[in-house]
Amino acid sequence: MNHFAEQLKNLRTLRGLTMQILADEANVSKSMISKIERDEVQPTLDVAARLAKALGTTLSEMLHAKQPTKVMHLAKDKQAMWEDVQHIKRRNISPIIEGLKIEWLHIELPPTTNIKCLPVNVLGTEKYILVLRGILEVKVGDDLFRLKKGDSFYFDAAYPHEIINPGKEIIEYYMVIKHD
Repeated sequence: MNHFAEQLKNLRTLRGLTMQILADEANVSKSMISKIERDEVQPTLDVAARLAKALGTTLSEMLHAKQPTKVMHLAKDKQAMWEDVQHIKRRNISPIIEGLKIEWLHIELPPTTNIKCLPVNVLGTEKYILVLRGILEVKVGDDLFRLKKGDSFYFDAAYPHEIINPGKEIIEYYMVIKHD
C-alpha cells in the first residue's frame, strides 16, 4: 500500500472520522476516499491537498514518514515523489518535521496542463514560485502573470489560483508553501 493511502486511513481513523464526514470536510466523494484508502486510485494533487487539510496536516506529511531528527540529508531517491492522473510530477524536497510550516517542492508540469487550486481557507498561507525551465502562467483571481526562466513570484493562497503550462514543453519550477 502506498504511504498516502495508508496515512489517509490511519489519520481518518485516529481522528474518529467516518469516510462521509471526511468527504464533507474535504469536498471529496466518499467513494473516492474509499478507493484511495484501498489503493485503487491515485488522487489528483488538489484532492490530496484537500484531504490533508481536512485531516489537519499537510500533503507533504501525508506523502512520507516524519524524520526523527532536525539534521538530515535527503537523497533524491528518498524524497517523496507524486505523479497524478494529469502526469504532474511533484517531489517534496523539504524535510518532514512535525511543526515545520514550510513545504519546498520541485514540480514538473506537462504541456497544456492547468492546475486549478481552490483558495486556502487558512489565513497566512503563502506560495512562492521560482521557474527553472519554460514559461509558466499563474492566474490569481482575475489577474494573469507570465513567468519565464529565473522569474520568481509570490501570492497569498487565500485567493483562487491556477498554475498553467500553455506551451508544448515540460515546465520545471520550485514552489515553497508557507503554512501559518
